[in-house]
Amino acid sequence: MAIRMDRIVFLIIAVALLEGATSGKNYKVGDAVGWSIPQNKSYYESWAGDQKFEVGDSLEFNWTGTHDVLKVTTKTDYDACVKTNGTPNITSPVTFNLTANGTFYYICTIGSHCELGQKVTIVVGNGSSSSPPISAVLSTITIVAASLVHLCSFLLY
Repeated sequence: MAIRMDRIVFLIIAVALLEGATSGKNYKVGDAVGWSIPQNKSYYESWAGDQKFEVGDSLEFNWTGTHDVLKVTTKTDYDACVKTNGTPNITSPVTFNLTANGTFYYICTIGSHCELGQKVTIVVGNGSSSSPPISAVLSTITIVAASLVHLCSFLLY
């Protein structure tokens, strides 16, 4: 019975480690400042430049007062603060999951907030939207499959 309990504890620890390895980091945009009109127009660009965003991470936009957040699709729309392409999220907090490599743009559509610097560019991975090399994907699948086979054989015997 003691051996069986050891196996159960091992399984729980293994699952917890696997979950920790696969879950991404949650970034609160702007940290303590949150999502607001910044004192310095380049605040959010500096903030984003200090981060290392990866696929699986998430962005959480938090604000008080009158703000919103809109994901815009092009750098041109971002640079020009084009507010008409899409529906902004108006209720804080708003979370965006980063599901692919690439460069993503977010703005506030209220008044002149975007023009005053309430916008951020997020670069995920290397910023390229290309898929990871197939060899990297196959390597990961092989490692996970081998680990599961080993774990199952350990639990059954």
